[in-house]
Amino acid sequence: MASSLGKKKTQKISTQELPQRLAQARGDAELDLLITNVQLLDVITGEIYPTAVAIGGEYIVGVGLEYLGSPTKRLFDAQSAFMTPGFIDGHLHIESSMMSPFEFERATLPLGTTTAICDPHEITNVLGLRGFEWFLRCSELLAQNLFVQMSSCVPALPGFETNGSDFLLADMIKHKDHPAVLGLAEMMNFPGVIHADKDVLAKIEAFEDLNLDGHAPLLRGKSLNAYLLAGIQNCHETVTLEEGKEKLQKGMGLIIREGSVAKNLKTLAPLVNEFSSAQCLLCTDDRNPFEIAHEGHINYLIRELINKHQVPVHVAYRLATYSAAKHFGLKRLGLVAPGKKADLVLLRDLKKVEIQEVFIGGQQVSELSLDKHVQEKLQKSQPPLENTMKRAPLKEEELTFKLKKGLYNVIKIIPHEIITEHLSLEYDGTSFSDDDVLYMANIERYGQGRPPGLGLVKGMGLHSGALASSVAHDSHNLMVIGTNTADMTLAANTLIENGGGFVVVNHGKVQALVRLPIAGLLSLQSAEEIKSGIEQLKTAFRSQGVVLDEPFIQMAFLALPVIPTLKLTDRGLVDVTKFSFIPLFQEA
Repeated sequence: MASSLGKKKTQKISTQELPQRLAQARGDAELDLLITNVQLLDVITGEIYPTAVAIGGEYIVGVGLEYLGSPTKRLFDAQSAFMTPGFIDGHLHIESSMMSPFEFERATLPLGTTTAICDPHEITNVLGLRGFEWFLRCSELLAQNLFVQMSSCVPALPGFETNGSDFLLADMIKHKDHPAVLGLAEMMNFPGVIHADKDVLAKIEAFEDLNLDGHAPLLRGKSLNAYLLAGIQNCHETVTLEEGKEKLQKGMGLIIREGSVAKNLKTLAPLVNEFSSAQCLLCTDDRNPFEIAHEGHINYLIRELINKHQVPVHVAYRLATYSAAKHFGLKRLGLVAPGKKADLVLLRDLKKVEIQEVFIGGQQVSELSLDKHVQEKLQKSQPPLENTMKRAPLKEEELTFKLKKGLYNVIKIIPHEIITEHLSLEYDGTSFSDDDVLYMANIERYGQGRPPGLGLVKGMGLHSGALASSVAHDSHNLMVIGTNTADMTLAANTLIENGGGFVVVNHGKVQALVRLPIAGLLSLQSAEEIKSGIEQLKTAFRSQGVVLDEPFIQMAFLALPVIPTLKLTDRGLVDVTKFSFIPLFQEA
């Protein structure tokens, strides 16, 4: 399939192509495809009515029963299926799926996700410009529309963590005019925006003519006003109902997230109605192959809105299509209408979101043989395959926790949330006043030889062994949690030896391992193989007492120093409410 990348940013039909498309619309030229016997769900009016959809090239040239009987190269009988526009994921990190962009396309395009707006700041934190440029090359090879927002915060909080590479404003401007770039990705350094940090404001100024994505968990009142004043347009980190209401009232786009860990749909769904739907859209942010295989992608979010949260059918589909397209200025996407790209979803049942067929640019996804081209496209994209685990093997004495009697600052995990609680727990010399307190370490992996950041964490349930991950947002150092330092050391060294991934260790033996050789973040395997690996991890960590559904994803966010309340970077414990380091032991 020829890439439509050049049309993504300008969103124009070329002057060379337009006369032919106009002739097809008028009925003076043969159509390329005519879809008949279809019930169109109009996401503007909410109506459902029978129609026909005429397609020329990648575009819808006409909608209406008047096209029945028109000369066409191909006729497709939809067999009374319902039709909607293709689904749009308003914010995600493909790296968090562990799949290459090509495997991600294979897994999600048949589920109706025809457009994804990604921020590749995970791989950019590891590899800098080289990682970002790889994503741009991938976008050019995909049938799925992949927009690549310019990663704005690499690292997320300068001075508080060690990452693999800088991503400077000069690097960003270099690719500003790339057709896949819509604007600036999530501005996580909201304190920098609010307090007029000159480097942060320089990035906003450089991209003020494009989209400016936000990231502001729990931000309210005057601080929210200041953040919006700078030009930030949306937020996907809203976790309370009142917070979401205030953001909507102040004109902010509310991107409602339902990922593998951060699940905000239930909380925010009551805000969705006919009036607010213009300012609401959907995203997955971080969703792994296990969740995609068992639940779905954006199709799952639509189904949940309709069946669990009583959102009207047309409103739920509007959030996943037109509202997202309008918010990001995607003038050729989001509707089944003349002049729009023929990204279409045919469904047997609207409420169940039961998909019959998906079209991308007028082509049937079932006929694209996506599975046959993944490796070919991956190789053509020239992925960065060097080992990024540059840490020497860890010595157990580097994880020595010299605990003495007194109060300790402890991170408490909140299930299904990426925010944490800050606990003060008493240690009596033998045990803590609360059970389920585990050792925790964030280990720098970029060859700088820094001593590990040490912490304590509650809420995982692990009763033996250790878990380790090279996915630790956003700098992606090694995160290890365990009951003893011997298993923690083995877990860390296993990932150093294998180039990154996820591992479960118990009693001195590796129980399960998923390798992530691309930047310690992405797999070269298929979605099915990754899913199988995740299932092996789940079997292992559940047998060791873990009570969380997705402990590795929750672990990843324990390192992110821009999400409240207490986090652990490779440099130590960070109180995110004050943006300052604090000691593990609370001195009297």
